[in-house]
Amino acid sequence: MILLSIIYIIFGCILALIAVIYFKLIYPQKRLYNIFKAQGIPGEPFIPLVGQLFDMMRASKENKGVEYFHELSQKNGSRYLFGFGPLTRLILLEPELIADVLGRSKADNYRKPSDLINIVKPLIGIHNLLVSEGEEHERARKMLNPAFHFVNIQSMIPIMSNETIKAITSLLLTSSLKNEIDLDIECNALTFSIIASSAFGQSFETIPHAKEIMCYSFNEVKDVIAHRTLHMINQIKFLAELPFWGKNIVDNGAKKLNEFVDQAIVDRRSRKSMSLCSNQDILDLLLSAIDDNGEGFSDQQIKDEALTFVLAGHETTGTLMTWIFYILMTHNDILQACREEVDRVLPNGTVPTFEHMPHLQVIEAVIYETLRLYPPAAFFVRESTKEHVIGSNSSKDEIHIPVGAMIVIHTYALHRREEYWPQALKFDYKRWMRDSVTGLKPKLAHSYAYLPFAAGPRNCIGQNFAILEAKVMLALFVQRCEFELVSGQNIVPETKGITIKPKYGLLTRIKPRNF
Repeated sequence: MILLSIIYIIFGCILALIAVIYFKLIYPQKRLYNIFKAQGIPGEPFIPLVGQLFDMMRASKENKGVEYFHELSQKNGSRYLFGFGPLTRLILLEPELIADVLGRSKADNYRKPSDLINIVKPLIGIHNLLVSEGEEHERARKMLNPAFHFVNIQSMIPIMSNETIKAITSLLLTSSLKNEIDLDIECNALTFSIIASSAFGQSFETIPHAKEIMCYSFNEVKDVIAHRTLHMINQIKFLAELPFWGKNIVDNGAKKLNEFVDQAIVDRRSRKSMSLCSNQDILDLLLSAIDDNGEGFSDQQIKDEALTFVLAGHETTGTLMTWIFYILMTHNDILQACREEVDRVLPNGTVPTFEHMPHLQVIEAVIYETLRLYPPAAFFVRESTKEHVIGSNSSKDEIHIPVGAMIVIHTYALHRREEYWPQALKFDYKRWMRDSVTGLKPKLAHSYAYLPFAAGPRNCIGQNFAILEAKVMLALFVQRCEFELVSGQNIVPETKGITIKPKYGLLTRIKPRNF
């Protein structure tokens, strides 16, 4: 009798668990899938809990992890359904529809996905431009927009130049000893040093072991978070809170980072540390920013925003530089075009200043074309908060979007659409060259066909900083270095964390160039 009761209890618990899984994870996603299917939207089959994860894993093993989504677009068209684990996603590659999702007129219908908070909260908190919503986001954006105007960021060019020159000196020494280096690792280390120095100034000199704390803890935490996200741990709140799968590493690293930033804020307010540039740095701008009522950010907001700039501002630009070097090492004509321009604009080892930037037009065009073919962030997601319609300019293009729907804009696939990019798979920097008379870049086929920094009211606030940083770094490397791709490598783009990286790195030989 007791045994039978135990069996009934176990059986009841199993049924309850199945019911919870069905009504929490399966039914809501199947409902979204059916709503879109009823509108004639094609897509991959709905598979409860796993979706197309196994297909993604197989593509990754075949070294087609990112290309898999380009192939899906060729198979299903410019709008289709996809299952990322248990979560149904609507993939959009139509600029007209994307404009309705990202544009200012309908931006209130969307927010960043709710599971993003679970992913990034341990590292950068929740009071920042990346995840905040509503009035908090609008207030912060308005306060910070002036900080990233060209007038403010131009004073940070000496930091970009100095850190790049130091990195080049170190790389040339290392390369002479080791014969080859992984340029992907080195580019990310350099952009981390630039953004962290631009954010925290002399704190790296005044706070003991500051650079080691920031660099090691930040990257260690980021890598563990990426692993937890890939395995769907961070997307499910109760799993994210369990003390397994590297959570102790995340908690300990985040604690060290928060302690460092807290001390950096205290030191800056007490003038124990200063900016490393001639004007205000990012921490100064955060401390001095005020809203329409004359109120500034709280210390928590300053800390969260500062860490967000470091997270968003180093790996994306570092990865961009990795792909630029790959292009230059596999297209000698492009390398020579860059070199001729740099030798003309920056003769005899001249260090770049803000005045040189408008004249580095080939350098700029190479950066923009690399952002097209290898956008650092392969995709971004928006979650619908209201029932509404997109594509309403034409009834055949209309899509009814239910509450809770997840919209994915896959930039890697979008930037390869032949309708908007003639010879889309060819690297052609000349499509970005400015008019010699007006100084303007060529007009895009559609303003929402090129989205390396997203678009609309939630576009990347640091894009001017990133482009300026990339121009300085590229000009100095082209000016001072010869680089050669180590033969026999398999260079495969793969989504790692938030960026598209070379799956196996980018092994390179670097030696000094006579200038």
